[in-house]
Amino acid sequence: QSMRSKAFPLLLLACAALAPAIAGAFNFRFLRDTVLQQLTPEDIQIGSRATRVALDSGEHGEWSNPATGASGTIRILATVDVDDRRGCRRTRLAVNAGGQTGSGTYLLCKVRSGEWNFYTPRPGATLTPSQADPGAPANAT
Repeated sequence: QSMRSKAFPLLLLACAALAPAIAGAFNFRFLRDTVLQQLTPEDIQIGSRATRVALDSGEHGEWSNPATGASGTIRILATVDVDDRRGCRRTRLAVNAGGQTGSGTYLLCKVRSGEWNFYTPRPGATLTPSQADPGAPANAT
């Protein structure tokens, strides 16, 4: 798998599970009191599932956990080809939990296993509108 790819599930949600351990082990105080620390494992599961559905369908999505009040949105901004990847999704992810909000725009590409991975294009790469259907994983690992 390319060094440029980062494993799915949802980076923001995965980081949430690690934030307390990272903050304690490495004294990353900037992670304290962030939206990531507010998410529960159930929030992460619900958010990850909704994100996969949105990425697979190409439709915007949202999620919420009534038990915790956490929620999020998934906005598919564009389906693009970049480098040797076809049918990648430029995506805006937002998470609300514990009265805090975090968001970011990411490029996710589907790999042969069917998972969506975060992808960082090569320097100077051009994102072009895609005709590919990312529902069928045709991208390189």
